[in-house]
Amino acid sequence: MGFFSDIRARLSDKPPSIAELRKRLGSHPPFDAALAQIIRYRKMQGVNLGSLFCLEPWISTELYKDYQAQSPEAEGDLLECMGRDCCTSLMETHWDSWLQRDDFEKMASIGINTVRLPVGYWVLGTGYASGKYRKHSHAYNHALYFIGRLVSWAAEFDIGVLIDVHALPGGQNNDSHSGVTGSPLFYDSTECQELALKVLATFANLFGDITNVAGLQIINEPLDHPQLEPFYERALELIRSYSAALPVYIGDAWNLPKYATITKQLCNRFGFVVVDTHRYWVFRSEEEQHRVDQLTRELWVKVVPELASASAEAGGNMIIGEYSSVLANRSFDGEDPAECMGRFAREQLKAFDQTAAGCFYWTWRLQHDSWFWSMQYAISTSAMPATYFSFGCTADMSSELRESIAAQANDNRCQWREQHLEGHRNYVSQWVGEFGFDHYTAGFDQGLDVAMYFFTKLAFPSKLGFVRQLASEYATKYIAQNGDEQWQWEFEDGFREANEEFVDFATGIISVSA
Repeated sequence: MGFFSDIRARLSDKPPSIAELRKRLGSHPPFDAALAQIIRYRKMQGVNLGSLFCLEPWISTELYKDYQAQSPEAEGDLLECMGRDCCTSLMETHWDSWLQRDDFEKMASIGINTVRLPVGYWVLGTGYASGKYRKHSHAYNHALYFIGRLVSWAAEFDIGVLIDVHALPGGQNNDSHSGVTGSPLFYDSTECQELALKVLATFANLFGDITNVAGLQIINEPLDHPQLEPFYERALELIRSYSAALPVYIGDAWNLPKYATITKQLCNRFGFVVVDTHRYWVFRSEEEQHRVDQLTRELWVKVVPELASASAEAGGNMIIGEYSSVLANRSFDGEDPAECMGRFAREQLKAFDQTAAGCFYWTWRLQHDSWFWSMQYAISTSAMPATYFSFGCTADMSSELRESIAAQANDNRCQWREQHLEGHRNYVSQWVGEFGFDHYTAGFDQGLDVAMYFFTKLAFPSKLGFVRQLASEYATKYIAQNGDEQWQWEFEDGFREANEEFVDFATGIISVSA
């Protein structure tokens, strides 16, 4: 490349201003802190929107069918096959058609309250790309418009959007959905890491003040590499300079106990941080591809204790970012696959509900929705439940019933508070010293108010998912106003116990009225 050609290339790589990127993203309502609290802290009943802004050839097959001779895997390979002149129109047609507003209406009607949106780092377009994506970065200069439209559609139905940066510069794992084919370059490349930080800072700037953005996941399925934890620290420090409150999600690198502890440490420094773990049962060696009854025993005897331990270590800040009903053929050989997968899927959901703050099926749709990886197909065959509402409610639960339940709970406030305070006094009596029982009761009242607000505010009831995180944040504010930091834990205990009391109370009434 000649001198002037190189200058032109570098000038064309100049990133657009934040103002220009916001224009592409489109307008969104002013930030509503109270509504955002529900969307970001509730129990997440979720699904992934796979292969929309980070392609996988086995999901969106139509985009790849004309290039089978070249066998492209990563999205960058596909761009090369499409060619510089055609890639823009082909990609924009895909973004425009893959999902519609009706999809979000359908999700809301079955109780899905959060979607996880995988995006490649390259979706910001020119100035934010490397490798093959730099050559074709013009194809993404309108991607933010389609992302913004999707976020707006979700907002219409009170659905939160977890922005998942599914692919980082150079690739963060050995799979093509990391954006490259072959071994990852991210961990040993300063250039790749610096570009990743630039992308994450821009995402935080763009999405941090959008009410229904539930969080920002800074990496998907990373390797457990020595550079990973330092990168997390640098990324969080940078993100917090743009958004103090946006929840940030990290991948567990297939080592959940280790990264649950790291999550706890990061929370102490950077606030609301969540660890994401993925659970698949189909990708196992043949000797581990057991029948459903044996898999169920393994789930409850081995996996649930592991998840519960990790969640406790991370302060409850753990989600199952990907799971599926899909099992290996050997697990249902000779039986109805939908029935077998359905039985096991329902056990998974019970386990996740007990241990995690949310879970997300992989994925909402396939090109032709003809196998169980599609949540819609799985639901149609009963391999997944028909609805996912919190509290076991149904789509036709009236607002009057919810208001009535909240009013009854409020009437019971004094009785519940005294009962729990007595139990709290008995618990702490084993230790000598003074205690802040007023802080406990203040926490109890706050926790009950929050639980009722989550339950009644939106079209469908929400249940608090990140209980300990929110209890800690309210306690910190309370102590800042009232002092006695040594008794902050009592406020938090009261908050959590009030939430548990309300959940049990509301669930009981709903189960009887169903």
